[in-house]
Amino acid sequence: MRGTQKGLSLMEIMIALVIVAIIGGMAYPRYQKMIARSRQTEAKTILQAVFMGQDLYQTTNQVFSGKLEDLDVQIPSNAKYTYSVSVNENGSTFLAKAVSNIDSDAAIDEWQIDENNQLKNVINDVIE
Repeated sequence: MRGTQKGLSLMEIMIALVIVAIIGGMAYPRYQKMIARSRQTEAKTILQAVFMGQDLYQTTNQVFSGKLEDLDVQIPSNAKYTYSVSVNENGSTFLAKAVSNIDSDAAIDEWQIDENNQLKNVINDVIE
């Protein structure tokens, strides 16, 4: 006759580890996607600041600026995106861009905002 068991068998521990590994394997891609989406928030926030800076600059100078330095927009030194702004030849329209590879794959992520405050994700690096 066997006495009462005190502990888990090796098989029970292995089954528990397999279950944990499967759950972790399913959760990791979703976690990576959420991290990438949180990085996109940087681009949206700074491009909105560029729009506000362009609006103020245009009110004062009657044209939009082709330089980010003129807009008093603070871009952090550790920014994930590269920012640029371009204007048409008479300065009546502008297009600001934020470009980055936010998740280290081959695809890039590109956001744009124009003089009508139309924010667009032109190339989405976060795949649904």
